[in-house]
Amino acid sequence: MRFSFVVSAGLGYRIPDLFETGTSFTEFQRALKLLKQHGFSGVEINLGTTEPKTLSKILESIRREGLPLAAVGTGMLYLKRGYSFTARNPAKRRRAIAAVKDLIQFASKEHAVLILGLIRGGTSVVSKANKPLSQALVECDDTASQYGVQLALEAINRYETSQLNTANDAAQVINDEKLHSTGLLLDTFHMNIEEPSIEETIRKRHEMISHFHIADSNRWSPGRGHLHLEHILRSLDGLGYRGWASAEVLSNPDNASVVIETAAFLRDNNFLLR
Repeated sequence: MRFSFVVSAGLGYRIPDLFETGTSFTEFQRALKLLKQHGFSGVEINLGTTEPKTLSKILESIRREGLPLAAVGTGMLYLKRGYSFTARNPAKRRRAIAAVKDLIQFASKEHAVLILGLIRGGTSVVSKANKPLSQALVECDDTASQYGVQLALEAINRYETSQLNTANDAAQVINDEKLHSTGLLLDTFHMNIEEPSIEETIRKRHEMISHFHIADSNRWSPGRGHLHLEHILRSLDGLGYRGWASAEVLSNPDNASVVIETAAFLRDNNFLLR
């Protein structure tokens, strides 16, 4: 299992104007250096843009630092642009699919996982029957297959979306639609809300997991909530998971502190080298 850290305009190492056109990349490069210094093997980014020059600068930065791109999130396309697979406006649904396809191509350049989380829509959606969602997932899965990219469909708690709240919900869609390049993204914060047992869910669905998010029960750094994350990670590791586990935690009290705290937790539990 390899560990990375989320850099985002929302959760994770927070850079408010992250990857907008014209943004200085100084803070992003500082984040990459800090992650590398503290033993993380990769970086996950959450993008609200598909602007080619910006994507090119991102690639330039991560290659300069030699820190692999673990995963690309798409949630900021929903939060900042209003794009979603289930938007009431059909044009926004098409823009969401087109943007995800652009980011699939981007992810393919670094063999990164592409995450499908809030891009599917929040609590106000076009249909509970999920037909637009299913159609979008099939279309994106086809594109991912063409580019050799692994998609990760995230189970997200009921307070953020009315769709696919549990691992079983997400797994059923993947199986029903016969998605060949889509697996599960399980997140300890969401599982703490929705799953009767986090470790049992992992045991049941471990063969479908293509990406994993770690955070404590309150979305803070490991050790600042009530989850036994060391047991959860050992369970995941013991079941043979060898993909990325990204820390997606609130920058509380600040960016540097949460990186250092998370790295210390992982080192103390022998997940990161000292």
